[in-house]
Amino acid sequence: MLICRCCLLLILVGEWCVISVDSHSNIMEYRKIISDAWALTQNSKRLIIWFGFIPAIFTTIVAVGMILYQYIAFKNSPFFGAQEGIYRDIFIFIWDYITGHTNIIIPIIIVGIFFAIFYLLYPILAKATAIQIIARKRNGQSLSLGDGLKYAFGTFLPLLQYKLLVATFSVLTIVNEVSVVVRNFGPGTLTFMLPLFGLILIAGLVMTLLFTYAEFFIVIDREDVFTSIRKSTRLVIYNWKHTFLVTLLMLLIGLRIVIQALVVFLLPAVILFISGYIATLFSIVPAVIVGVILGLIVLIMTAYLNGIVDVFSYSVWTFTFLELTEQEEVAARSKVESKEA
Repeated sequence: MLICRCCLLLILVGEWCVISVDSHSNIMEYRKIISDAWALTQNSKRLIIWFGFIPAIFTTIVAVGMILYQYIAFKNSPFFGAQEGIYRDIFIFIWDYITGHTNIIIPIIIVGIFFAIFYLLYPILAKATAIQIIARKRNGQSLSLGDGLKYAFGTFLPLLQYKLLVATFSVLTIVNEVSVVVRNFGPGTLTFMLPLFGLILIAGLVMTLLFTYAEFFIVIDREDVFTSIRKSTRLVIYNWKHTFLVTLLMLLIGLRIVIQALVVFLLPAVILFISGYIATLFSIVPAVIVGVILGLIVLIMTAYLNGIVDVFSYSVWTFTFLELTEQEEVAARSKVESKEA
């Protein structure tokens, strides 16, 4: 919790410095949004566990697996002079293991299917549920986790469609594409294709900014995907001054990504190093046991920290969305009272 409080302090200081260029009332408004969001996060332990911590476990495990895959793929690619690709080695290893342990084929398949379904579907459902509960609590409604999950099911498919639509322009997708090009065609091809990847990355960042509120239109207002995208773009453009707040929130999300990235990179290295050292002193069995225990401890700590940051981010974005959508647009023909009056 100390790390989370330090992060909140940095955010509040940055918020005060940036928003101080605006009026006093706006300062209090933005500070109140962040303060209320943090208060809700602190008082929502079950929300953190079920819709922050558990999804973070699956995403962290997959992230660690992807880093290991990238390392092995680069090590066994023509980029480092390897003659045969990694896919042939993986296929041979899996086939030899299955033929030698036929009694565990069905359990492995069941566990794999269960994990794949949860990884692909549960984080989306968890985010929709968290937004529903946070929005209704903001408006004074009393809602249980089960009721929030019930309302989230109604917006799950549109939210899934939106995720699939924007996944092509995500930073992770672009990084994977760059790694494939480098591994198989060398740095020279990457230099040639770098402008294309740069344009895709810029387009992805612009889309991320313009589509900031698309998920909230889907979950809270139950709009379809393209209507939500259109309304989000309009809301961002018409409230461009709130770019300051959006920038700070993106820094918050970036902080979570940095923390997770550090753990993802360091976790396999630390576990392999300690396990290898123990194996040299004793045997392979104690090394595996120690490696598994250390991995579980670090995984749980990382997932819980990410769960706190996720719920806090959902709260700030939800409160901001509700505040902006409650403001009525003033038409050109509308008459308003003068400030003197």
